[in-house]
Amino acid sequence: MADPPTTTLQRLKALITGSLPTFIDMSSNFGAIEIQEDNIIDQVVSSSSKAILLGDDTWERLLPGRWTRSHSMYSFHTWDLDTVDNEVDSKIYDEIKKSDWDLLIAHYLGVDHAGHRYGPNHPEMARKLTETNTRLEKLLEILPSDVILYVAGDHGMTETGDHGGESKAERTAALFAYYGSGFSGEESDRMSGREIQQTDLAPTISAALGRPPPAPSLGNLLLPLLPNTPVTHALLHLTNNLKQVTQYLLRYGEESQQVPLERLAHLINATRNQIEKAADVKNDMELRAYVDDVRQLMDNLRGVFREVWVEFDSLSMLRALLLLLLAIFFNWLIIEGIPFERISNVFSSSFVPSVLVAFGVCVGICYTTYYYQIIDDLGHAIVLTTGLVSGALTCMLVIMHWDGITQRWYEGRSLFYERFGRAALFASAIILVSNSYIIEEGATLSFLTLTILGLMAWNVGTVKAMLLWAGFGVVMALTRTYRGCREEQGECWTSGEGMYTGSATRAALVLALGSVSGVVATARRHLGWRGYGIVIAGIFTCAHWAVGWGSLGSPSRSKMLARGAWLVIVTMFVILWKRDGRGTLLPLVVSGLLFYLANALVLGAAYAPTAGLALLSGFLALNVVSMLKSEGAAKFSLATRCSSSMACLWALLASYHFYGTGHHATLGHIRWTAVFHAGDPNYLSIGHVVSVVLMFIYLFGMPLMFGATVPLLGLWGRAGSVGPRTQLAAVFTLCLKFQLCFAIRIFACALSATIHCRHLMVWGVFTPKLLFEFGSCVAALIGSLIGATLTAWHIPCQTRTS
Repeated sequence: MADPPTTTLQRLKALITGSLPTFIDMSSNFGAIEIQEDNIIDQVVSSSSKAILLGDDTWERLLPGRWTRSHSMYSFHTWDLDTVDNEVDSKIYDEIKKSDWDLLIAHYLGVDHAGHRYGPNHPEMARKLTETNTRLEKLLEILPSDVILYVAGDHGMTETGDHGGESKAERTAALFAYYGSGFSGEESDRMSGREIQQTDLAPTISAALGRPPPAPSLGNLLLPLLPNTPVTHALLHLTNNLKQVTQYLLRYGEESQQVPLERLAHLINATRNQIEKAADVKNDMELRAYVDDVRQLMDNLRGVFREVWVEFDSLSMLRALLLLLLAIFFNWLIIEGIPFERISNVFSSSFVPSVLVAFGVCVGICYTTYYYQIIDDLGHAIVLTTGLVSGALTCMLVIMHWDGITQRWYEGRSLFYERFGRAALFASAIILVSNSYIIEEGATLSFLTLTILGLMAWNVGTVKAMLLWAGFGVVMALTRTYRGCREEQGECWTSGEGMYTGSATRAALVLALGSVSGVVATARRHLGWRGYGIVIAGIFTCAHWAVGWGSLGSPSRSKMLARGAWLVIVTMFVILWKRDGRGTLLPLVVSGLLFYLANALVLGAAYAPTAGLALLSGFLALNVVSMLKSEGAAKFSLATRCSSSMACLWALLASYHFYGTGHHATLGHIRWTAVFHAGDPNYLSIGHVVSVVLMFIYLFGMPLMFGATVPLLGLWGRAGSVGPRTQLAAVFTLCLKFQLCFAIRIFACALSATIHCRHLMVWGVFTPKLLFEFGSCVAALIGSLIGATLTAWHIPCQTRTS
């Protein structure tokens, strides 16, 4: 039984150190850094023994320079099932026959990669497991009599073949041990089918090598997996393990106060008592009882430390929350307090150039002091100084416009739908303190967006608006079938409803082709010359799915067509910056459609219709918003469409479609196949960058698409006879409000994770939700920056500089 998180790096650390790796270590899974803790490999090397490595290069990155011979290979070609396994097979049989090593590690990857690509119930998985059986038979035939063989999985996998979370399927793995001369008789028979902790392997292997347990180990020695030894030798191994744990407890008590001193003293006394009792053990029966007592003690001890899994610095957490709250508060003062007609004056003044000059001076001073070695950390210094300047200038802006802020608050009278939109956003954020709500958040966000838009349609008061709202409701209902399930959702999970099977059915393929064809046909009709690029990219996308579908499909040709689609999409993004004098509306619409096609590609044919439904829901919402008007000039009508309720609606809609496209805020729900739909990018020189970009679009493509189309909330339809400067002010206001909605949700998630840092579900629910919400916020920021930049770029030249 592995401890979460069940990513490869954390599991390897547990195997060689016997420790409980923290959740934060997961960030290093794709860029492992050298282990500094005491571990089995370092003990082997320090005793002038020799270790051999074959297979996964994660070991090489964790423990560089420790290996007498190393034949490691890159481990993230997850669609390659055979290369690493074949390479290990070509070396392992010769290595076993040699006598110049004490520890040989062979890390096969085929079963893991088969899970990632096909899932656990695919014929390819059966093939890899059969190969493993054959491999074991050959190894056992040639294994020397003085060699112990341990075969262990570092983690399990979900029904979709993924891992990284804390479900039982991900934590459960197999362990097989073999020794030609036999283990400890009846004791080894009792081990069959028993559940043990992964951390127990480190002290067990150390004992087999004649070495003490690693210093950070919290594992229990497994005597039945060691060669048969006299009672005295077995007691020596057990007491060595208990002494190491006692030293760990003493050192922990000196450096941390997470465990109460009384509880820590009780554990130390208990381990010392067990060490003293070892002298009274004389025969096998007494040894068996003693082993059971030690195992129970170690289980209790591990339970205590799992409660304090991570050191939480409460003061630093509160400081971070306070800084985030202050940033949200001052930005809210600016966008909600400064009158709309003054925003354009801010941009036409010297304020923005002054900010840029101040940032340049800060960076220059930091570089100068770093060059003369006055400061040591350049990055932190730049962040600190620019952050302080940002805060000071923001306060200055608020003070300069305080009269307008107070007057607007005094005279402000918002409509009911505006108040409800803001209340819905805050309610959706505040309730993130509940793990039950996070699990069911998709359904709640759907209800909130439908209600906000319904109130807007009611305010418009026309039959057309109500029909658009009804169509929006139908679209949201259709997305329900794609929302998927979490393990905590009980019957939904066990019934397999909404689970990803790894390939599209015939009906799903038809829906995917139909949705893209509909979008392409509409684009060609209304977008002029830019529509041709959408058409070509759409044709490539449809051909990619059709050619690669089914057992008779051509995967190589399908991947080539996907690359063609991406080439057209990237080219169209470049062409978007060509000015044609037709205003900003068409470039914004084209960018939204390009993001739609990018989402459809990474989602695959099975989930591509959800991208079309998201696009349609945004289109219907835009048409309802464009009908909202206010009394007076066109400028005030534009100000109505820039109210907070519009940004709240758009942000909640973007957040909902994260769930509507089949995602959930769980690490085990991530499907890595999205990276490989156009081939394995890891073979490229910039493969890491391509992989990150594709995975980012796959997970957060909806906030990215809705962020890029935020300006359309103010410009869609007839924006009125207002000047370009006013339109830019409206776009700036909308983009900042949209981003502020995500910042509020991040603050709520961070506060929730802080409150529940000792909660049972912190690693299963609250922390993953914070990580995914942060990713959505970054995607929304990137998207809104793209939309705002496109708008500013396509404003007529004579007014664009202002």
